[in-house]
Amino acid sequence: MRFNYSPLTWAIISVLSPIAYANQTESTIVPEVKLHTIVVEARKADEVGKTTYGKEDLEKTPNGSKTITEFLKVNPNVQFNSKARSALQQGELNAADISINGGLPYDNKFLINGMSINNNINPASTAGGNTLNEMMGSSQSVTVNTDLLCNLTILDSNVSAEYGEFTGGVVSAETCAPQTEIGKIHGSISYDYTTDDWAKIEFPSEDAEQNFEESASESKQPFFTRQGVSATAYGRLSETLAFNSFGSYRRSDIPLKTSIDVPKEYEQSRDSTNAGLEFFYTPNANTELKVGTQFMESSGDYYLATASNSQSMHSSDSQSFYVNLKNRLKTVDLEQQLNYQTQTANRESAKDNLSWAKSSTKNWKATGNQTEGSFGSTEQQEQKLEYNIKALFAPIVSNRTTHTFKMGAGYGHYNAYWERPETTGIYFNQAKNIANLNCYASNGERYDACDEGNGTDGQYLKSRTTYLASKIDVQQDRWHAFLQDQIQWDKYFIATLGVRTDYDSLTKNNNVAPRSSFTLMPFGNSALSFTTGWNRYYGLNSFYNELQDGKNLFTKSGTRVGVSDLWTEKDMTSIFSYRSQLDTPYTDETMFGIQTEYANTALALKWLNRDNKDQLRRTESVIDPAISATRFSYTYDNEGTSNAEIYTLSLKNIEPLKLNGTHHQLSLNADYTQTERNFESYSSSVYTGTPQIYYDGKIINAEDKPAEAFNTPWTIRLGWDIVFDALPLQINNFFSYQGKVDAMKETSKGYIDENGTEYDKYTPYTTKNSFYWDIRSTYTISHTQHTKTIFGLTINNVTNRNNFTVDSGVVSPQIGRQFIADVTFKF
Repeated sequence: MRFNYSPLTWAIISVLSPIAYANQTESTIVPEVKLHTIVVEARKADEVGKTTYGKEDLEKTPNGSKTITEFLKVNPNVQFNSKARSALQQGELNAADISINGGLPYDNKFLINGMSINNNINPASTAGGNTLNEMMGSSQSVTVNTDLLCNLTILDSNVSAEYGEFTGGVVSAETCAPQTEIGKIHGSISYDYTTDDWAKIEFPSEDAEQNFEESASESKQPFFTRQGVSATAYGRLSETLAFNSFGSYRRSDIPLKTSIDVPKEYEQSRDSTNAGLEFFYTPNANTELKVGTQFMESSGDYYLATASNSQSMHSSDSQSFYVNLKNRLKTVDLEQQLNYQTQTANRESAKDNLSWAKSSTKNWKATGNQTEGSFGSTEQQEQKLEYNIKALFAPIVSNRTTHTFKMGAGYGHYNAYWERPETTGIYFNQAKNIANLNCYASNGERYDACDEGNGTDGQYLKSRTTYLASKIDVQQDRWHAFLQDQIQWDKYFIATLGVRTDYDSLTKNNNVAPRSSFTLMPFGNSALSFTTGWNRYYGLNSFYNELQDGKNLFTKSGTRVGVSDLWTEKDMTSIFSYRSQLDTPYTDETMFGIQTEYANTALALKWLNRDNKDQLRRTESVIDPAISATRFSYTYDNEGTSNAEIYTLSLKNIEPLKLNGTHHQLSLNADYTQTERNFESYSSSVYTGTPQIYYDGKIINAEDKPAEAFNTPWTIRLGWDIVFDALPLQINNFFSYQGKVDAMKETSKGYIDENGTEYDKYTPYTTKNSFYWDIRSTYTISHTQHTKTIFGLTINNVTNRNNFTVDSGVVSPQIGRQFIADVTFKF
């Protein structure tokens, strides 16, 4: 059922359906440790390469999808692909993939309460809802609702040796730890709503608009209703015991047309669920224990628009239990965390897909073949048991120099599998119009792919491709250790020197990563500082590789002449060279930054270079064209390379500017980025079929052609927050202006030079500049000392600017003006 609320209905729901905590963040461990406290942030001390966003930032920034990655549009070191603001799939709930400093989405590490939510099995999957031998996947296994978070930290450069298994950046999110009066429970409940009736789309042509409105594909969603509810409750039960509980549910309904007579429409849906419970035990000033559990799930119903009985249900979830213990001893602060987590993804659907001729019983389409069924169920899972310990030692003072040592280690045991529980087949090649066809053997068993029709138009299918029931298991052990020394000379110089080592049992690679950063403060304060650093980061591509290749090892093709004849099977298995035998991808980073504060202004400039090496790349070739054009030999290598050079500027006022009863907070963030890459992802084939290509009228090396994904050359971001003295009104503006993207498309015919050498041929195209103005406004009505209702309205693309992108040579519209309404009740 599709929801279609009128403005009046929405107004009523807004009143009756009353999110958020007060500004609060859990304090971090520094030489002087505060255990179990909540800090209301008046001002954050920014560091080069590290940005922390508090509860207030998460609430005020326009973020219609309530995802972590959409919020990060404010950060100059983050880039999105062309689908992030696509107008074609506004019903989707999943978090968008992001690039940090030129890395690919699976190069990042996403943490929630210290546990990874990375999808380590198929993070670069391009599969749709119903795909033959592939499951849907993205860099994050689940979508986290930002309503439930208290702070979000992004580490993009000069990352401490404490963090590993990434070559892009680290995004760490935390839920809230309460610090309230004893015996009082506080919390919030929030509801948000939007629909296609509240969204405009400007199309590049009438044909494109008509194609969208008549869509029968999940890739184009003309109608949608998206809504969600989230709730929190927290409090201190005694002097030593406190709790935090949270939950959210978001749903999107997406009706799509079909090309069959019954039904005329499929009601696709998407769901996202987050829930968690944490207990905090603080028996004394030197001990804090946190025990928590959380469940997160993303799911959806999908259909094949051209097939009957084609529903498939996809779900991915993360279930976890964690224990965190902090102890302050005489000379050292210890922190230990134990995690147990399972991440599962499932597809449940009909196990066979059959293509019939039209008959009296197979007649759901007016003409052509009558297709039914889907591509079978599959499942994948990763189980994790992890233990980490780190120690922060008391400073050692010698003359004018202070050394602060930090060290730690960790071990993880991981089991993963991919499984097809039942053999599934793709049946085709009809023997049709058979009178008195008998579809049963003498023992009563029914023949595969057989239909009696009405007695005169029976048929059976003579060919099939079979995907055998199978299961592939992978086990891995990983450990790491790090040591870091922060050396401070008087007030003028800080050097952080660290080293990290990582080992995994699958690749048997022992990788050593040096980390360093140096900060000079000529005046001994924050008025001016110069920071530089040289760092190496190692990724984690090895674990998911084995599963993704192994699933293709169980394929056969079969034929039969008569319906009662046995199937004659032929092996279609491809040949793989496994990636676990390869080196671990890594990146070398060089950066230089300047920070200064003058009067009421903070300015930061940064230059960063990332040289990514040993990136995984795949080539494929037909094993024997005379036998089959679909049997491939896959070879993997470490020949993938990329380089990113990023210049960023950040400017903001430190204290709000006061003007005629209003307070104004301004921030300017800009970046200029150059990225070169000779591959698309670990799972795709080599970026080009030939080492050199014909591009823009000349022959160049393949790796020198433009990197299309995550390669916006420059972006200017402006934030403008307005608070009124006389009104409980707040207005938050976010402006974004993006430069043209140089891209290309491959022509169907290659280029042959005078010597007869053949090259892949590409032609260039360039997008136009894009401008967005997103705004969020809130109006607060206080009821009592502890209760209030907050009405919110988010408007994306206020000016309804016509922004277009080009994806694989196809021009697609970005979202036009879009309204999202929400209401929150706090108690």
